[in-house]
Amino acid sequence: MPSRSSRPPLRMLLPAMALVLTLSGVLTARSAPPPFVTANNFVLQQGQTLPVFQVTAPSVTGESTSDLSQRFSAIYDRQGVASESYLGNLRFTVPNTDTTSLLTRYGASGGFYAFNVSELGRESPRGAIDRGQAELLACQFLLDNGFIDTQGRLLNNPQLLQGVATPNPQGCTFNPDPQNTLYETNLIRAATLSASNPSGPATEQTVGAVVRVPMSLDLFVGNPNGTPLPLGGAGGHLSLLFTTTDQGDAPSLDSSVPGLAAVAMPFFSRELELTREVPIADPNALRAQVEQRVAESYPDATTINVPQPELYYNVLDASVVQQVMEPVLGFEGIEVTVNGETIILRDIVVPLAESGPGGLGPVVTITTPNSGTRFAPGASVTFQATISDGTVPYTYQWLTGDDEALSAPTTLPAAGTVELTTSNLPVLSKAGAPDPVSVVLRVTDGEGVIREAQVSLSPAVAPSRYLPLLRASSGAAPAAGPPATDVVPSADAILTQATYRFGIEANWDYPPAGAGGADLPGVVPDANGFRSGMLSYGYTQRFYWSNSAAWERDWRDCGLSGSDCSYGVDRADFVYYAGHGGAGGLAMASNIDSTWFAGSNARYQTLRWAGFASCQTLRVQGYPAGSEPIRNWFGAFQGAHMLLGFNSNMADLAFGGPLVNNMRMPSFFGIDFPWAQQTIAQAWVKTAFDLNAGAPAYIYARSPTVNPVNDKLPKPGQPMPPRPLPVSSYHWVWWEF
Repeated sequence: MPSRSSRPPLRMLLPAMALVLTLSGVLTARSAPPPFVTANNFVLQQGQTLPVFQVTAPSVTGESTSDLSQRFSAIYDRQGVASESYLGNLRFTVPNTDTTSLLTRYGASGGFYAFNVSELGRESPRGAIDRGQAELLACQFLLDNGFIDTQGRLLNNPQLLQGVATPNPQGCTFNPDPQNTLYETNLIRAATLSASNPSGPATEQTVGAVVRVPMSLDLFVGNPNGTPLPLGGAGGHLSLLFTTTDQGDAPSLDSSVPGLAAVAMPFFSRELELTREVPIADPNALRAQVEQRVAESYPDATTINVPQPELYYNVLDASVVQQVMEPVLGFEGIEVTVNGETIILRDIVVPLAESGPGGLGPVVTITTPNSGTRFAPGASVTFQATISDGTVPYTYQWLTGDDEALSAPTTLPAAGTVELTTSNLPVLSKAGAPDPVSVVLRVTDGEGVIREAQVSLSPAVAPSRYLPLLRASSGAAPAAGPPATDVVPSADAILTQATYRFGIEANWDYPPAGAGGADLPGVVPDANGFRSGMLSYGYTQRFYWSNSAAWERDWRDCGLSGSDCSYGVDRADFVYYAGHGGAGGLAMASNIDSTWFAGSNARYQTLRWAGFASCQTLRVQGYPAGSEPIRNWFGAFQGAHMLLGFNSNMADLAFGGPLVNNMRMPSFFGIDFPWAQQTIAQAWVKTAFDLNAGAPAYIYARSPTVNPVNDKLPKPGQPMPPRPLPVSSYHWVWWEF
């Protein structure tokens, strides 16, 4: 691949490329299979081509971060810029104690997030909220502070185009049209209900608005509408949050607009270089594969609805290094009805570019053993695979299905065969039933394109007690049952276990297990990020059940023939679920008892907080007053504080790690900053906002003396907050979509 110095950057290519691509069409036809029209109106055919871009982060320093903070009048502070390492890269934070505001910029990408801690997550209005006015204020802030020009083009600085366009704001003089909005604008709502009348009408009010500014590559393609190529994913968005649109005295991140409480610009200052065009795979075949996979996972489904996917260029979170930006098809809102319950699948995203000769990325195939092969726990197993095509050299690594390393990253200079022999395959059994074991070969080629292959093996025996070798090393609890008699925990360990505990239930491989790889590849780093974050903060892992070991009865109250109090979720203080969900419940990968857990069967006394990284588990919107599915969870509050989830569908991304990072006590300049620690509710909505994960929601119960909306994740050594008993009222907040 030519070096960067041999090609002009994208911003210099735009004028010529726009003409060339409009005339000849980026989507150059090589054959004429049936056309495929995406949900965002792109006409695709197998053999057509799409461009691929190299992504480069700018040099980020404390000085450049300080310069950036000067664009926010409420953030810039001459006290200094704090720096720390995060995920192997530097990040810089400007905290302003006087205004309780912060800006954090990531060296991995150049992107940043800014917010006012006191204003984020408000549940009472600061003033009137008007959708159209929110659009105008968002445009005004971006234009006045040098983030866009008068034509809506993104700027690295006031003189330098980034090569990305937003809808033309006409210098921010447009008249907002509710029927044809320039930007996507949604309201934030809050509700209060007395516990004495749980089926009665709630008192509702509007407390904010979120504005999402669509971004696209400034290249027009040969499709019927001349639509530019859109950006998407956790890093492909530009979002602003307002607590009011009144020109009053409400706190704001910048004096140019009222009520600005948060800004997410993870794509800010990344540089793009158009490297080449690659053929796309048959989109009809890709859709058929998704439909087949869903049908295999839910053989008893009465209806399966797979909407048309959208085409976009996937951008990673600002904290992650990204080398290549490639086109994908994103399947959002897949619905499956089983036994009368509608399950909403987390987004399924598949690469659109074709691999192989002339395509994008390596072809990775595990040749032996075959999926379904049985192995003896503790015995050596040999895996062989081939790696070809893409760009050499390759970097490859063998991992378990939950991302535990089975080998170190290794370089392969040319296409060929690789091998792994290991006796460290983990065996996790629950009530004597062992989980299938997935092994993944992940390959990154010379362009930075990542592809992988997966195989699933089955333990040849079902030991009544077998500690998983790899999970035990990372603090996981052993299989269900009483502790071994030869293990005597210390008094300190017992105290810690009883005070600071977390648990995880994660579903990424719905039946048939192992076939075709992970259904939800984002769940693995999602759950593991939450686990590593909580462990590093000093919490003890109580359990980690995944896939076939994550059961519906784990969530069901013991008084309702469940097991939440024995080896289920009501044994930990904070429980995190990642997988599919639906309105008012969870969709499990295991079919033990049921694949559906209804929130109405929850009765939690030990559990304080639960986070549901799943679609619509806390659904509010679209239901008549009094029948909102979020009310199904009222019974959970037998001592529980708060449940967190999504009103909308959720993207399949790594949510758990950033969530813990947002919850924990921040430290700048070597000292703790208590004012900067977000509440658990704030951290949940901010993580959803930063990652463009979906429309978040949360619900909590209050007592006459305890209000969990103020809960912050206790640091080891701090007391847990008291329980809200007896419950006097229920409160919930949701973002509309």
